[in-house]
Amino acid sequence: MSARGFVMLLVFAALITGCSNSPSASGTAGDRRAQDKTVAELRSQLDAVTAERDQTKRLLEEIRAAKPSADNTTVGGRKPFAFEVTKVEFSFLTCGINLANKKGGADDAIAAYVDLYDQFDTSMKAAGHFQFDLFDLARSKDYVVQSWSFEPEAAALHWQRFPACYQFKLPLAAEVRATKVVLKVTFRQADGKEFKTTSELKLERP
Repeated sequence: MSARGFVMLLVFAALITGCSNSPSASGTAGDRRAQDKTVAELRSQLDAVTAERDQTKRLLEEIRAAKPSADNTTVGGRKPFAFEVTKVEFSFLTCGINLANKKGGADDAIAAYVDLYDQFDTSMKAAGHFQFDLFDLARSKDYVVQSWSFEPEAAALHWQRFPACYQFKLPLAAEVRATKVVLKVTFRQADGKEFKTTSELKLERP
């Protein structure tokens, strides 16, 4: 019902109610009962219109509250649910390998198996930059002997379904002679958030 119809209905109901209660009103008891019934029906319709108006008002308020913010980061004042990276870890499979596949040959690379975990501690894929740094424990815990870097597009190509994780083969430079090393990985998301972990490895070097 339109707003104009709603007002007209109110006026009509008031007129009928006034007539039925006026001392000068006349008519049979049957007429009064018919008027009372009409008034009751009109009041019922008014109640229905009022309820419908209130429901529409609540719906509009909910729609306004659910409208995304300008930066599309929140809905109704709350951040939309999403799976998020909460930590990064090396798999136990991470180790030195011989890419040349020579029998008895020294390690010439590191096979790095990296897992990203969400807030439910489940392995997941995520876009981001991977940085690997190799430290020589014989020199200093802060001495970097070699580094490898993978931009998000390149890192995405290293995702493997089995085992489900990121798998990198990091070639070792000839000058790397250390046999006891620490490999650190830093995963950085587009928003700048970083996650880091390390793994101590033993390498067989020439």
